[in-house]
Amino acid sequence: YSIVFQDVVLFNASVMDNIRIGKKEASDEEVLKAAHAAQCDDFVEKLPDGYHTIIGENGSTLSGGERQRISIARALLK
Repeated sequence: YSIVFQDVVLFNASVMDNIRIGKKEASDEEVLKAAHAAQCDDFVEKLPDGYHTIIGENGSTLSGGERQRISIARALLK
């Protein structure tokens, strides 16, 4: 099982890479499936490069809820 904490740790990397941290060997398809299950699609589609957008240190370019959804996707991927 996985735990999603209130304070999310994200890295200065793409959305895809931040989710993939949950399972380094995950395919793009697995990452996208987890992201979809965590309802990330709506806000990620609005980002300049979609899932390849760099989100800044600790997800500084995202809202708190968006950061939580990425963290949930990461947990689901495990």
